[in-house]
Amino acid sequence: MHKYQPRVHLVKLRPDYHYNGNTPVISNIEYQQYRTYVFPETQFIAVTAYQNQLITKLKIDSNPFAKGFRDSSRLTDLE
Repeated sequence: MHKYQPRVHLVKLRPDYHYNGNTPVISNIEYQQYRTYVFPETQFIAVTAYQNQLITKLKIDSNPFAKGFRDSSRLTDLE
């Protein structure tokens, strides 16, 4: 498991900034005015590996994008 804390960074661009299409080109943020905001209520924990093999199998069976895992021969131990 890993704990994550999302942050929002707001960067004030100078009027003489160059743009690549609609995207500003920021070469060095250290020279820009910026603020970082952290909202503690957005903190979350992500599970990177399940210890229970039955839960792993359930997650794979329920995930429509996990076709490669369902076709794998390594899952025969779980059945």
